[in-house]
Amino acid sequence: MQEELENKCIAVSFKATKLTSRVFAKALAATLRQMKKAHNKPRIGQQSIKRLNRTVGGATDTVEVGERIESFEKYARKNRVSYHVEKNTGTHPPRWTVYFKAEQAGGLTAAFEKYTRDILSVKSEKPSVRETMRKFRELVKHAVIDRTRHKERGGQER
Repeated sequence: MQEELENKCIAVSFKATKLTSRVFAKALAATLRQMKKAHNKPRIGQQSIKRLNRTVGGATDTVEVGERIESFEKYARKNRVSYHVEKNTGTHPPRWTVYFKAEQAGGLTAAFEKYTRDILSVKSEKPSVRETMRKFRELVKHAVIDRTRHKERGGQER
């Protein structure tokens, strides 16, 4: 209950030499204007399909993706791409449909190109964990282990 009330409250602070009802009304009116402007401003990144369709400019495109799309957020923000992800559980494995809207037509393609280039380069640079373990196993098998003991306390060695 307390958390719900905190989410519904706003805080307004302003400086005034004399607090009158007119000054207070003007401050609240200015705050409401700012809130309305922020609410209508088109957002970038992941959002609901309703908000995506409400934004002005750019065409909405769809792409079906079989893999994870979470790491795409960074590239979408850089290229000012708005998108919405829906999961289709009717197929096995599940597939995602991604709805896009970009301010420029090239923003969408640029974001996808950078994303795929970076993902492919990371996959090609990372060595296989199994291959690394196989190399270490071979090193341990062929390692020469010196099992002789040495006295370090100043006595004679045998």
